[in-house]
Amino acid sequence: MLVKTKAIVISTLKFQEKSLIVKCFTLSDGLKSYFVNNAFTGKKNSQKIAFFQPLAQLEIETYHKNKGTLERFKEIKIQNPYHSLSQDITKTTIILFLSEVLHHAIKEDGKNEPLFEFLETAFTWLDNHDEIANFHLITLLQVTKYLGFYPQNPDNENPYFEITEGVFVPF
Repeated sequence: MLVKTKAIVISTLKFQEKSLIVKCFTLSDGLKSYFVNNAFTGKKNSQKIAFFQPLAQLEIETYHKNKGTLERFKEIKIQNPYHSLSQDITKTTIILFLSEVLHHAIKEDGKNEPLFEFLETAFTWLDNHDEIANFHLITLLQVTKYLGFYPQNPDNENPYFEITEGVFVPF
């Protein structure tokens, strides 16, 4: 089935000498893995390694067989090009850290539009702003809402979170 959707590159893995296995979080299908043949070579190849930088936002057209195998891209375009992420070492470090955490945190294969929209907005915000001191911490805390374990404080009487028991306490 031919699918056109947005995707965020979560991780890449070099396969043999010329190819890549790319793990993407897509708007239409959630987490998907793709095989990119000859990503490192070939002047005529339209699927270059530059498309698959960590947390790159892509617009892809792909064949989804939904058989649990690696899918293949038909067409790839940069959906939202980043301007400052590759030039600022602090932002690049944050992107690499978040990419690694999301690679291990997102395990679901199903569609999760709110999480995708949050990630898309957060990475665009990071690219356009310079006040980024705690961006990675705030982002990870917000991601827990979409993954289902955000700590909620039902009352203001117990303002402190006790991590070993997982409850709020008054002192």
